[in-house]
Amino acid sequence: MQASVRYIFFTFLLIGSLSQLWSYDPNHTILKDNKLPKELEGIGATDTVGTSIDLRLTFNNENGEEISLSELFTEGKPVLLSPVYYKCPTLCNYHMNGIMTVLKNLDWNAGKQYQYVAISIDPSEKPPLASEKKAAYIKEYGRDGAENGYHLLTGSTANIHTLTDQLGFRYKWDEESHQYIHASVAYILTPDGKISRILQGISFDARDLKLSFIEAGEGKIGNFIDRFALFCFQFDPSKNKYTLYAYNIMQIGALVTFLVLAAFLLLFWIKNLKENDQGVA
Repeated sequence: MQASVRYIFFTFLLIGSLSQLWSYDPNHTILKDNKLPKELEGIGATDTVGTSIDLRLTFNNENGEEISLSELFTEGKPVLLSPVYYKCPTLCNYHMNGIMTVLKNLDWNAGKQYQYVAISIDPSEKPPLASEKKAAYIKEYGRDGAENGYHLLTGSTANIHTLTDQLGFRYKWDEESHQYIHASVAYILTPDGKISRILQGISFDARDLKLSFIEAGEGKIGNFIDRFALFCFQFDPSKNKYTLYAYNIMQIGALVTFLVLAAFLLLFWIKNLKENDQGVA
C-alpha cells in the first residue's frame, strides 16, 4: 500500500511539473511585441481586451444597405472581425486569405456558430467592391449558408475612425506609397460586442480560433469536450496562442489523484472488512 501511495504522489508531482513547463501566467496580458522601425511607430494594436465597441455604429453591407453592427451580433454568436481594406495590394490579402484558410479548416460554419465581419478602413471603398470580394471568398469557402455569416462592410470616415479607436487598431495613410500602413489583426468579440481576444498575424491555428470562439460565446456554443479543452488552455498574448494553464492542469491532476487514492483506500477497506468477518466466523 505504501508503495502505491508513493507512486500516486510522485505521479501528481510529475503532472504539476510538466504543466509548469507547458503553461503560462494568465495575468500576463501584454500583446506580443512587434519590433517596428521608427517610421512605423504608432502602427499596431493596443490591448483593448475587455472593452466594448459601439454596436449602434452603422456601415454599408455588400448590397449597399445601411446596417448597424448590432444586426450582425445576433443569436448569441461570437464575431470574428478584421479591420482591412479591399484594395490593399499585400497585407490585407494575406490576412483575409489566412482567415479563409483557417475557417475552411474549422469544423464549425460561418453563420451557424459564429459570424465573420471585415470592415474597410478606407472610406473611399464602396459596396460594389465589397460585394465582388465577398463573392470570391464565399465561392472558395464552399459551404451552404455562408453568405449569412460572412460580411464585408464599408463606411464613412467618422464611423471607421470611431470603431478603430474603440478596437485600439492604429494605422495611417502613407502619401508616398499611396497605401494604408497597418498591422494584421483579428478581433474576437462576444455577442454583446465586448472584445474577448486579439489575434495577431496573417495565419491562425484552427484550435486557437475555436477556443477563442468558445470563450467569447460564453458557454453558449461548443460541447462539453470543447469547454473542457478551454478549461485546460488559456490564451497567452505573448505567444499569440492558447497554451496549457498550469493551475487548472494541477486542479485536474489533484482531482484524478484524489479519486484514484479514494478508490484504492475503499478497496483496501472493503478487503479488510471481509478478512475481519472471515476471522470472526
